[in-house]
Amino acid sequence: MTRLTVTRAADLQAGDRIVSVGPTITYRTPRKVAAALAPIAPGSPVLGVRLVNPDPTSPLELVLYPSQVDGLALVIERD
Repeated sequence: MTRLTVTRAADLQAGDRIVSVGPTITYRTPRKVAAALAPIAPGSPVLGVRLVNPDPTSPLELVLYPSQVDGLALVIERD
């Protein structure tokens, strides 16, 4: 497993585990990328990176948007 730092949502790949976002957010359990940057719904102009919700009973979908994370240091683990 390799630890990398990326600064764009477009650099995330399915299967990556996000350890931290920027200088203030560190996850106790890394967040796993379910799908790389793509439209959030068929035909939508809005792009996002889908994450696996760590709580399988929750109906919430976790999505990172480029406007939220581009330019921040995202520390990830990649196989």
